[in-house]
Amino acid sequence: MAIVFCLQIGGQNAHSGPIKESLSFATNRYVAKGGIGIITSDVYIDLKSANNELRFGGGERWTGSSATTPEVAIVFRKRVLSPAALPHDFDMSKAIVVSFEGFRVRFFDFARMSGGYYRRSNKH
Repeated sequence: MAIVFCLQIGGQNAHSGPIKESLSFATNRYVAKGGIGIITSDVYIDLKSANNELRFGGGERWTGSSATTPEVAIVFRKRVLSPAALPHDFDMSKAIVVSFEGFRVRFFDFARMSGGYYRRSNKH
């Protein structure tokens, strides 16, 4: 006989056991415009750059490693943060995680609880 535990937390059900739904952001493909992937109105991915690169609404840029090198960027308040040096007021619910994975760049915006991926060109 199997027993399933169910908890009532804040009006939502929490179930133990495996999640049967696939994560939509893993298969949610976005199409870039002019080599730029839009995450929000202030955060963009430069998909044509030779490096892992993000652009911000005020014209600022963050440049990471070579585009062929896997890298994760945590964006909080229009700044890229190191996972080892998060500020004391860091709040993941207001952050965006960008995963540079060679020909694919995935992102997830925790404030909107949505995300997806962009394909890079094969030039890297």
